[in-house]
Amino acid sequence: MSPITARTRRTVFGVLATGAACAALAIPAAGADPDDTPDPAPAAATDDCNAATLASTVSSVTSELSTYFAAHPDANQALIDATRQPAFIAVGQFEAYTDAHPDQADAIRAIQAPLGAFRDRCGMQVSPTDALTVLADL
Repeated sequence: MSPITARTRRTVFGVLATGAACAALAIPAAGADPDDTPDPAPAAATDDCNAATLASTVSSVTSELSTYFAAHPDANQALIDATRQPAFIAVGQFEAYTDAHPDQADAIRAIQAPLGAFRDRCGMQVSPTDALTVLADL
């Protein structure tokens, strides 16, 4: 395996792990919203709606999540425990944790906000981690 391919796979794995954290937190927030209608796409995407900006945004959020989870071992363990479960159990398990720790849930949502802003600004229909999954087979 070439060094570029190995590095790409490690990067994608890291992004997917972050995606698991994002998905675990986004679902409880979305479940609380009575209006499940998707937002309309913006009239015209801005100039920064490109792969470079997406990668930079994902990298920044990933770094901040890493720092947050290192400083909050209980949240870190709750997420790790949840990700070891099937998806339908994991979401409920982590939602129970965030319900019991609303300050931590709010902090993690704030860290993830740039991903949502990118999605809203650029009219993305998939999450950034879904978009990066296509790189896994390179």
